[in-house]
Amino acid sequence: MISKRNDCSNLNHGRSNPPVRFCPKCGEVVNAARALQRCNTDKHSKGRLNQNRHCVDCGEQLIKS
Repeated sequence: MISKRNDCSNLNHGRSNPPVRFCPKCGEVVNAARALQRCNTDKHSKGRLNQNRHCVDCGEQLIKS
């Protein structure tokens, strides 16, 4: 299912089969077919370095504004 948020410019919302479960910008589920994964602090640290607001695997908010 393709879902497009009006306020999110991330292109994963428009893909038919995104490679990630959660949008890194808004945290919304973009591919519910992908398995929910457990993450560790190292993986979340790398996500922050990539300036992702949310983890693409577990959906946790990484950058608080």
